[in-house]
Amino acid sequence: MIPEKEFARYSVMAERTARRFADFETDACGVSDDNRRGICEIADILYAEKNQLNRPLAGFANEKYRESYAAGRRFDPGEKIWEIMAAYFSRGQLYRGV
Repeated sequence: MIPEKEFARYSVMAERTARRFADFETDACGVSDDNRRGICEIADILYAEKNQLNRPLAGFANEKYRESYAAGRRFDPGEKIWEIMAAYFSRGQLYRGV
């Protein structure tokens, strides 16, 4: 989902977000595959939130292509990030309370 030219920036932001909630080591081989998958999913969520890709569509027109999005509160990535952290990081890696 993330354009290639922006992936490095979003992957760094996602790793920093993950490190706020978990303690995982980066060894000579890098981050574990499960942790890496979780970081990539967090990057996708951060990209979607920044570009408001998760807003519900309120209207659509077919000629000359028009879209309008529903007003209201913005997408909150926090809950989805918690789910990803629980899925891809072990209990030992997560900080107490997560």
